[in-house]
Amino acid sequence: MNFNWQDIFFSIVIFQLLFLGLFLLSSEKGRRVSNILLGLFFLSICFNLVDTFLILKKVYFNYPSLGLWGSCLPLLFGPLLYQYCKSVLYKYFHLNGKQWLHFLPFLLGFLFTEFAYLSLPNEKKITLMQGLLDRKLPTYSYWATVIIFGHFFIYAGASLRLIGRFKKQATEKFSDANRQNISWLSTTLLFFVMLMIFGVMNGLVSLTPYANYYYLLLALVLVGLIIFLNRILLKAMRRPEIFSIIEEDKTEDERPAKYAYSNISPNEKKAIEEKLRNYMSKEKPFLEAELTLEQLAGQLSLKPKVLSQVINESLNQNFFDFVNHYRIDEAKRLLTNPVDKKVTVLEVLYESGFNSKSSFNTLFKKYTGITPSEFKKRHAHDEGSTLG
Repeated sequence: MNFNWQDIFFSIVIFQLLFLGLFLLSSEKGRRVSNILLGLFFLSICFNLVDTFLILKKVYFNYPSLGLWGSCLPLLFGPLLYQYCKSVLYKYFHLNGKQWLHFLPFLLGFLFTEFAYLSLPNEKKITLMQGLLDRKLPTYSYWATVIIFGHFFIYAGASLRLIGRFKKQATEKFSDANRQNISWLSTTLLFFVMLMIFGVMNGLVSLTPYANYYYLLLALVLVGLIIFLNRILLKAMRRPEIFSIIEEDKTEDERPAKYAYSNISPNEKKAIEEKLRNYMSKEKPFLEAELTLEQLAGQLSLKPKVLSQVINESLNQNFFDFVNHYRIDEAKRLLTNPVDKKVTVLEVLYESGFNSKSSFNTLFKKYTGITPSEFKKRHAHDEGSTLG
């Protein structure tokens, strides 16, 4: 069995996926169920590539009954990625009976295709595998491919919607921008979406006069997968899990309207609002960089949902903007009337309750229209003009 450079790429990717999958399955660090789901996701890709690789090298031609066992594995890609997103973002996620239904299409597809394939005579099996190599397949194979890709994109869309829901809820619970940053998860999801889109395009190429480039393009996909695994995903996986805030797994129709069951009167809202404003001005809890809705509610002896309702309805803000407006006002005060005239912007951001330079600069410009450095320079210039 001869190896060329494409075979080397195949082998490297298969080994990395196998190693990463087994590592995650055995890892005790982080959330166990998340590790298992992500590990199974990588292993499903790994075994699908193993099946493809053995066909390419014609290993199955000597043992035709062993071939094509991995053809339905892509039906696991979408559900596993979706369940992984849920396990990262949901506070009380468990793989219960309802969650297992997502894997039913794979089970049914695998049983049906295996039974149909094994019932063929060996000559027909070899002919089918040769058709895969020559990219000359029966019409039903292309329809099956469309269904498999469509199945993945449906789950990818559901995962992106879930991430969007997290971002919305995070602004109601966290004042720290870092607690809302799930760009690594979005990047992971979008990468595999692009990978599947490229796979669709590559499949279409195989139906054109450029079919000879199919395996070259497939090798490029594998190169992209190698780069992603080594430079992006592994780096992201070192981050601690700080999310898990979504508490219920319900559809939009099943969720009641926000504060639908609240019985707070207008007078109570006004009293809570006044209490909140006084507390923020006097005690300055916003100077705690990782202040959460639950923590502030506890300090005010209020239920988190009640405090959230007052901030949303009476102040027309979410918790994130509410707290960070106070931080920006504090930063403006420190930049305008510093105890030490040589105070730096970096010192001010920490003293006003921020723990990230990027989020401080972004929010300062969002609320004032200029950067902290520009604000400091303008004030220094205005002060100098007044003295002159």
